Amino acid sequence: MSLILCTLYTFVLIFSFPVLAQAANEQGVISGSVTDKDTTEPLEAVNVYISYTTIGSSTDEEGIFSFQTSLAGQFELVFSRIGYKTERRTITLSGDEYRLKFEVELEPRAVVLSELEVKADNTEWLNNFESFKREFIGTTLNASDVEITNRWVLDFNRDATGRLFAKAEEPIVLLNKAMGYELYVELNDFVWNLRDNTGYYRVQVRFEEMIPESGRQMKNWERNRERAFNGSLRHFLKSLHEDRLSRNRFEVVWMNSTQRARIEEIEGDRIAQSLAANGFGPNLAIQGVKGFILREPVDVMVGRRSYVYDHRDRARLVPVREDRSFYVMPEGNLLDIMSVAVRGYWSSYRMADMVPLDFEP
Repeated sequence: MSLILCTLYTFVLIFSFPVLAQAANEQGVISGSVTDKDTTEPLEAVNVYISYTTIGSSTDEEGIFSFQTSLAGQFELVFSRIGYKTERRTITLSGDEYRLKFEVELEPRAVVLSELEVKADNTEWLNNFESFKREFIGTTLNASDVEITNRWVLDFNRDATGRLFAKAEEPIVLLNKAMGYELYVELNDFVWNLRDNTGYYRVQVRFEEMIPESGRQMKNWERNRERAFNGSLRHFLKSLHEDRLSRNRFEVVWMNSTQRARIEEIEGDRIAQSLAANGFGPNLAIQGVKGFILREPVDVMVGRRSYVYDHRDRARLVPVREDRSFYVMPEGNLLDIMSVAVRGYWSSYRMADMVPLDFEP
């Protein structure tokens, strides 16, 4: 399973993150069937989706699903239904016309009945929920308009060191009224130390567009989505790909300084060779992927620089791959999600400020 590791000075976030790019005028078809592993009967209403996007479908009464996409690159296909264990498939698409077919068996989730303890006071659970909500959703302006609509699926535990553990047997449903998305979040892990405010969580997310009540509400959603995108990691990578860092208010500097640094682009025939050496198809270069070399960690200053005081946000890019390379698709997504670690400003993004990877500003 593909993961991206994002590290904040007080926070670690691990996404099961698809890597997507837009293919030019090509449509691929992803289809298949889903059955119960024990009974072999077809399963209806299984959600099949590309994680972190609005793209997907659900199975019919015969367990059949099918949907089209023009995305290309490496991504994670998720099969999810309440009462069953979630299945995932990591796939790399070429961007050409294709038909991918899957036959998936979902294993029923065992229901474990624990000893029931009736308590008149649920203060402990509520305190844990508020701590979880603060770190999971965030504390930004958007966070005030995000609601967990099925909070009863959450269960918490604390250990002697002050760490908070959370789990959910069903997807957590987030209603983001600020940006017009309903999010279905598979929570794989959540560990948070409330004493020193450090922790991590690992998720997969399915986005659904909400129906606006008016044109004015739709415009507000579009404006808030644009704000969430601007200054984000994806915005930076898209700007890097298009050689528009300065125009889009990004500046690459050496760590803990304001001295300009440089991210080296892999030129010419070297990009195809580099892709092949790292296990990717050389033809991705034809589809517009660009390669870069990050010799050492650098900081990225985000926003407009003041003539008096520099109050810009600071993020950090850390090379992970041994050859220090990373690849960016035209829409600003990483081809190899394990090639770069992120610290600082970008890792402070929580669920309330997340837009799907197929969002186009």
